[in-house]
Amino acid sequence: MQLLSRFLRVGRAFFQGDAKWRAWGLTALMLALCGVTTGLFVVLSYTQRDFSTALSQKDQPAFWKAVSRFLGILVVATPLFAVYDYVQDLLALEWREWMTNLLVSNYFARRAFFDLKLENTLDNPDQRICDDVRNFVGGSVGLVVFTTNKILNSIAFTGVLWSVSPELVIFLLAYSIIGTLVALKIFGKKMVHLQYEALARQADFRYSMVRVRENAESIAFYRGEERELHSVSAFVRRMIAVLRHRIVWSRHLSLFGNAYEYATLVIPSVIIAPRYFAGQIEFGVVTQAGMAFRAILSALTVLVAKFLELSELAAGTERLDALILALAKHSGDRRLATHEQVAEEEAGPRNSAEEDDEERALLLRVTEGGPSRIAKTEGPGLILKDVSISTPDRRQTLFENLNLTLLEGQSLMVTGPSGCGKSSLLRAIAGLWNAGSGEISCPPAAQTFFLPQKPYMPLGSLRQQLLFPKDESHKLRPADEELITALEEVHLGSLAEKVGGLGAVCDWSDMLSSGEQQRVAFARLLLQEPQVAFLDESSSALDSANEAHLYSLLQRRIHCYVSVGHRLSLVKYHTHVLQFTEGSGWRLQTSQAFQRQMAV
Repeated sequence: MQLLSRFLRVGRAFFQGDAKWRAWGLTALMLALCGVTTGLFVVLSYTQRDFSTALSQKDQPAFWKAVSRFLGILVVATPLFAVYDYVQDLLALEWREWMTNLLVSNYFARRAFFDLKLENTLDNPDQRICDDVRNFVGGSVGLVVFTTNKILNSIAFTGVLWSVSPELVIFLLAYSIIGTLVALKIFGKKMVHLQYEALARQADFRYSMVRVRENAESIAFYRGEERELHSVSAFVRRMIAVLRHRIVWSRHLSLFGNAYEYATLVIPSVIIAPRYFAGQIEFGVVTQAGMAFRAILSALTVLVAKFLELSELAAGTERLDALILALAKHSGDRRLATHEQVAEEEAGPRNSAEEDDEERALLLRVTEGGPSRIAKTEGPGLILKDVSISTPDRRQTLFENLNLTLLEGQSLMVTGPSGCGKSSLLRAIAGLWNAGSGEISCPPAAQTFFLPQKPYMPLGSLRQQLLFPKDESHKLRPADEELITALEEVHLGSLAEKVGGLGAVCDWSDMLSSGEQQRVAFARLLLQEPQVAFLDESSSALDSANEAHLYSLLQRRIHCYVSVGHRLSLVKYHTHVLQFTEGSGWRLQTSQAFQRQMAV
């Protein structure tokens, strides 16, 4: 029942969402075609009966009549089966597209991707979205088709078989019940657990290889290939161990399934043979009974016949269900909600204010009753009131009762030894960390800009690098002339010409050095011109001349900014300094006072 509940929870969104009419339409068409094909098989069983009887009696006219009926069925069935397969594939593809888009949008909503990584309770969300969705959708459509087909076959052929031999029907029911119970008891939980572990281990192995590709240069500099080989090999060993264990149990299941299936090959003939030898039935009835027997048995023993596929579907469903619950917690999307989903909206359109109120209410329900969190408000400059910041696991407090006010025209440099919490302050201001207490006030997200130490270089053209996080379709995006000017300001004026223009697409993380990437990030900042900018050692890869040039630009163009840094040469570009020293903790002072202190 728990598996069925998960299956329905994962699958229902597509049939209740904005594509529900197309979803139900394709499903209805698929089931209708399933019914028609089942009817064709029943008609075919009678044709086969007449065909076999005519052969056994050497009745030539009856034989050619049966052949003509078979060809007529073939003319109808050939295009019908092709359309049937097409509708199945189309339903699976549209379901996968819709579900993937839903999960991807929620993965990025309210920085859920960052929160999931921070919590570290859900392994490989990327693999769940890419592979588990595909397997779930394909397996679900296949299961619905298979089950419907078998149910219709049971209904259609039970009458045929009962008319031939009631004893066969009774034997069939008993045999299928016993086989299903044995399969569930011996193979049930074990196969589902092994499938789940196999998916997880394969995802871990793939992730380890992706990490090597992303960090190839660092590994090469360290000459760490032998260490990484051992690490990746360990993932391979764990994966193979689980797969080997799964193969062993698949062998056991195959042995049981083969014995279970092949034992029934002669049973219909054995039970009906006395009546045939007595002349009570024709030879064709024997073949028809065998066909009906196998059709009904296949329907009643679906768990035995499809146990391996069902265990794979169960494992994938469990992984998807965990992802959906995690995303629903962070994004508040009702389509992913469980029993606590938000009540149906009242009739009539809602305005944007009502939607904002709803989002805030959803967030409130998520955080209600939890540990204290830092409050975020909007306002000019940067104001911190009695702010205490803890690590996300709340095991360490980095700041206590910090107060500061940064107005327009003022700037702050945060300095101190590594590990004292400098970058954590920026994470708290950005809303990435909220464990702690107090209140932080700064302009809205659209009017702030954060530069991390390692710039993110998205896939795309040089133009897209400069516009990030906006894209080329943004209505207020700068003209190409402004982009070239920004590159010239950060001493990258020849870059566009060197790569073939602003539309050139390259692997920028590999092509540009760390210093060039940081200069591109500064160009983004200058193009955005936010009210407040936050820089986390954003010039650490630059030489002193380029660093001084960029901070001079920053001082002229951005009226309020906070930067984290170690180099004391940056102090002169700031009005205030927040310094951490062992024993004294955090101390806020003007840059002039700090410089005098350093001189002494």
